[in-house]
Amino acid sequence: MAAWIGAWLLKIHLEQNLSWLSTGLGSFLYWSAAKLLIWIAPAVWLLRKAGRSIREVFNLANWKAWLAWGGGIGLLLALTGIIPNYLQGKAIFPTSFDFALLNVLVIAPTFEEFLMRGAIQGSLTKRYSFATANVITSVLFVLLHVPGWYFMGVLAENLTSPVGGALSIFLVSLGFGYAAHRSRSVMGGVLAHLLNNFF
Repeated sequence: MAAWIGAWLLKIHLEQNLSWLSTGLGSFLYWSAAKLLIWIAPAVWLLRKAGRSIREVFNLANWKAWLAWGGGIGLLLALTGIIPNYLQGKAIFPTSFDFALLNVLVIAPTFEEFLMRGAIQGSLTKRYSFATANVITSVLFVLLHVPGWYFMGVLAENLTSPVGGALSIFLVSLGFGYAAHRSRSVMGGVLAHLLNNFF
């Protein structure tokens, strides 16, 4: 968490001298690199320490299960966005493609799920029941979002809002964890996460 907060502080400092960091591409590149260093490198270390391989975590051969569980849970979660948007006459699908959307649909689901469901939840299930591991991982998933909320000025709103805030993040995280667990692949969580974010 300290490194993640440091990444936010560093970006704010660097933007004062490097204006391109505040552009879509600059921000995308900065955060992708930060997530690789702060999330993915420690996740790979944790997997190795636990005697697990990246191939085992992704389990791509189990594609039918992760398509079914990840797709099914992801679409159920997506309905919480699709239905209100439809009823309010808002667009259901993204209306433009940019680096922010690429982050939301590819980088965040892949990196966050690899860290949370692949490395952390997978390691916790070696010691605790799946339910306990999923709850602990989901609490950590919410905490992972707190620095961003703080630096974007929406921390109080996200901690107190019953819909769309920390409670919603916790609940969808339980769904991502369940999809990964049932599919025996982090790809179940990635797909559920992607579909949730898409809508």
